Formats: sequence, structure tokens, C-alpha cells
Amino acid sequence: MEIFLTVASIVSGFLSAASWLKASVVKISREEEVSRRKGEAEKKGVKPNLAGVTLDGWDMSGTFRIQAKWNSIAAILAAVTISLQAVVKVLQNI
Repeated sequence: MEIFLTVASIVSGFLSAASWLKASVVKISREEEVSRRKGEAEKKGVKPNLAGVTLDGWDMSGTFRIQAKWNSIAAILAAVTISLQAVVKVLQNI
């Protein structure tokens, strides 16, 4: 049981690191963000808000949105990692 939890902790730790790495490099182009906004507005039957700020061709709000998603995934996986390590320690002391 301890081996399984330790391996699971290692795997979730690597996945957490990979998610943070992805968050650091992911970018959304202006065209992708405009397309996403038009699609969402069409689903809701409203006029799309196409206002935005670009930097080197990347849409800032879209990039921040996707980075936040990857950062959230990484943080959850980091919490799983430390929780598994704590359980292993408790089991070792029983």
C-alpha cells in the first residue's frame, strides 16, 4: 500500500510540474480568442465583446485565462502530491 501511494505521489508531482510548465508557455492568439468569444456569444444569443489587448500577436485576456486553468490544475496536483506523502508518513508510523 505504501509503495502504491508513494508512486502515485511521484506521478502526481511530475504531472503538477508539467502543468506548471505548460502554464508558463501556453499562449492564445488573438484569432483564437475572437473565435472563442464569438462562439460563446452565439450560444447565449448575445453580441460578442471583441475588445482585447494583444502583445506580440497573443491575446492577453485569453492567455491569462488559459494560464489560470493550467495553474489551477498544477496546484490541485501539488495538493494531491503532498496529501499522499502525508498519508504514507502516517502509515509508516502505525
